[in-house]
Amino acid sequence: MHARRTALATITILAAATLTACSEPAQGTAERATAATSSLASSSPESDAPPADADEQPDTELAVGDAFAYTDGLKAMVDSIRTITRFGEYDTKPDANQIPFRVTFTITNGTKKPYDMDSFSYDAQGATTGGQSEFLYVEADSKQMAGRLAVGRSATFTSEYSIAKSDGKDIVFTMSRTDDAWLESGSFLGDDPNWTGTIK
Repeated sequence: MHARRTALATITILAAATLTACSEPAQGTAERATAATSSLASSSPESDAPPADADEQPDTELAVGDAFAYTDGLKAMVDSIRTITRFGEYDTKPDANQIPFRVTFTITNGTKKPYDMDSFSYDAQGATTGGQSEFLYVEADSKQMAGRLAVGRSATFTSEYSIAKSDGKDIVFTMSRTDDAWLESGSFLGDDPNWTGTIK
């Protein structure tokens, strides 16, 4: 009898865990630029692994050029990850062992009211070895995210970083939302979207 009760308790716990996992909120869905995307491993020249099917990728794992459509109508897309080649007089220039790079991304406001851009936060990290990036202050050719985005409008912004050359050129760029409505709804509990790409 004791063994039966233990088995039933175990089944109940597993069922509850499964329901909890299935009920985790999703922040949105992927809108992929291509029918199939390559995994980070298969993008390496040394890898013979076949490309991963886009349908098998989580909605939050995206490639450069893919968009992430939030459930409330906002949309984010990473347009490019490129080496910074031009600096202004007062811009921060990285050390010789660092790669300076710029992430360019576009936000589209498909909600019913203007959206405060300060409610977005973002970060770039190395994808090859998990290398830590550093923010760069670069005014030349940059457009920092600020202000409010009107309904139905899109705007393109940039964020500048550097990363050690030893950490490779593959980058993971993550976006997070902290606006009050998003936090109060619990939507933030879902995974944040991540874009993986190579510095060009």
